Amino acid sequence: MSATRTTLREVAEEAGVSIGTASNAFNKPGALSAELLERVHAAADKLGYAGPDPSARRLRTGRAGAIGLIFTADLPFAFTDQATIEFMRGVAEGVEEAAAGLLIVPGTFGAPDPAMVVREAAVDGFLVYSTPTGDPRTEAALARRLPTVTVDQPRDAPTTFIGIDDRAAAAAAARHLVELGHRRVGVVAFAITAFDRGEYPYDVSIERRAGYAEGLGDAHDPDLVAVALPSSEEARQAALRLLDRADPPTAILAMSDTLAAGVLDAARERGLDVPRELSVVGFDDSPLARQTDPPLTTIAQPQQRKGADAARLLIHAIEGDQPLDPARRILLPYELKVRGTTTRPAS
Repeated sequence: MSATRTTLREVAEEAGVSIGTASNAFNKPGALSAELLERVHAAADKLGYAGPDPSARRLRTGRAGAIGLIFTADLPFAFTDQATIEFMRGVAEGVEEAAAGLLIVPGTFGAPDPAMVVREAAVDGFLVYSTPTGDPRTEAALARRLPTVTVDQPRDAPTTFIGIDDRAAAAAAARHLVELGHRRVGVVAFAITAFDRGEYPYDVSIERRAGYAEGLGDAHDPDLVAVALPSSEEARQAALRLLDRADPPTAILAMSDTLAAGVLDAARERGLDVPRELSVVGFDDSPLARQTDPPLTTIAQPQQRKGADAARLLIHAIEGDQPLDPARRILLPYELKVRGTTTRPAS
């Protein structure tokens, strides 16, 4: 096999067409007839031509043909948390429509240089998904001055933002329990700062905690807040700490459906009937919320739509169709879904 790469000019000569026609066969196939397409591709197959060199194409067009997703956590979390999977499905939908690529930049707080991948990424723009304020990856993305859209957090980034009103949504969840008559309400919460670098605050955690306090009013007790990593097992352990108190809560608010599933596991472990002896409210309305037993009362937010809308906004900006406004704040709707895990407290 020859070590020399076959050129587009050689393919054009073999097919008996111009270089422009050969180029269109790979870049704008809709501009050619079926007969010409077949002739060019047959010549390419014969010569072993795999298509245009991506690096050369980028130099010619100034475009990488991909967007970067700066992700909140590590990759295993991206493919195990159901709410995140819904968001990722939406991003994939928007990216597929544009026939673009997707580069995922996972959480790398422990790396010597967490921002290196962002600085070197061959992308045309960034989606920043639920990262803490001060995350060096986000700072590196902003320094590149590429089109950027922030999803959920950080709230103060100078980019177009898309998310929900987390404080108001959390307050609605808390009020639901108060209206049912609960006066001892626990919270299983995400951390307010990154676990390994405490100087990085998570705005969503701050907003939801504030919303819970607002909705609970006089029933809010800071001693009934337990922090958990974003996994059902961590939430189970946090809920057990609350349930094993001398004065345990009659209801628990969980900052995600995954955390709520862990709370339900803890209730079963302690032999508590849900909802008669313990009411539980989640957050997100992921597919998991309909799979728990009983089905989970939760705050619904449009995760898939959020991902698709964010990807489309970014791609439209990259293509020059709609510039991004750094002051724009897009708040999507949320809704309290009352199902089988909440009721009035036992007398």
